[in-house]
Amino acid sequence: MENLSNNNNPQENIQGELKMISINQQSFTGCEIFEEKCCPIKEKSKLSKIGKKLPGISSQECFRFNRNIDFSVQRNKLDKYGASEVGNILVGGAGLKDLMINRVLKYFNMSLPFEENLYMLKGKELENLGFREFVKAYGDNIDILYKNKYANGVDKCNYFKKMGSSETLVGSTIDGWFINNNGDLELLEIKSSDSNYMSSAIAEYNKNGNFFSSKYFFKYYIQAQMQLACTGLEYCNLFFLIDAAPINCKIKRDEALISKVFEFVNKCELEIINLKKDIYSNYREEYLMAHNFNEDTFIKLVEDLVERSDFYSSGVEFDWAREFIEYVDCADLEIKDNQSAENLAYDLMEIDSLQKELNRIQN
Repeated sequence: MENLSNNNNPQENIQGELKMISINQQSFTGCEIFEEKCCPIKEKSKLSKIGKKLPGISSQECFRFNRNIDFSVQRNKLDKYGASEVGNILVGGAGLKDLMINRVLKYFNMSLPFEENLYMLKGKELENLGFREFVKAYGDNIDILYKNKYANGVDKCNYFKKMGSSETLVGSTIDGWFINNNGDLELLEIKSSDSNYMSSAIAEYNKNGNFFSSKYFFKYYIQAQMQLACTGLEYCNLFFLIDAAPINCKIKRDEALISKVFEFVNKCELEIINLKKDIYSNYREEYLMAHNFNEDTFIKLVEDLVERSDFYSSGVEFDWAREFIEYVDCADLEIKDNQSAENLAYDLMEIDSLQKELNRIQN
């Protein structure tokens, strides 16, 4: 490296004239290579900055949210069950009760008090990380990935594609979708979890297609199937941010399972309609009084009616694992010998015991 002048003044007076001295500093030998490696040419981003509506969906089969209005206010005006809510219809419990109460209250322009919990807020914060990690892991198979978001982060579209000529009771606000290298469209749903039981459930599904080892994974699986039903697509990627590395579960559309799930959704909605009629017919005075002067009293009335309803009572004891066992797809399992066959039989028989153990822990 050249020696620099000790004169700190960049100007030198020569014969009364000011002249600028130009000082050139040589780089260390080899730095040119280092600098090039530090600044690689960036590949074209696979993640679009602009949200885009799914193609093949008519304006009558989706609802476009207004980016300038609170999302929850707009969502409450929709008359559809959310894809993420449908699992509660099948597993019963507190989730089903709150769902039915809110469904009845919606007919009377009311709803249960709602506040986002830490789990929901965490999921929203981690969603962008999930998109980046998915592109990092599967970018070679992605042409372009679209978030279902406006630039300000507000959800963009809720989809409810017709099943044949029939309207659906379910709508889905997806996380995103992408075009793969074959030109096919796939859904992407980002999930986050810190639970050990979810890790084992994910591994179990990716190993042999069993989606029953966890009640919560079962609900996620049903949500994915409902999203496929609402968008008309064939595959949904459940991408979990869990443990030290993310894991993907690729869910294939199952028409038979979707039809069966919709049977339960229709039964639930029929019960809701009957409860609404019951309130109008037998509790009109209480309804008018409570609705006009005391919402809490009216909500308690609806809660009591829901708890006594046939559908909710049957849901409490509903054996969802046994009801949906026939939809576990074992076609890809390798059965090379008698021992493998015995292991497969054992795995399938274990579903009942896993369900009993899960119920024991949760209760």
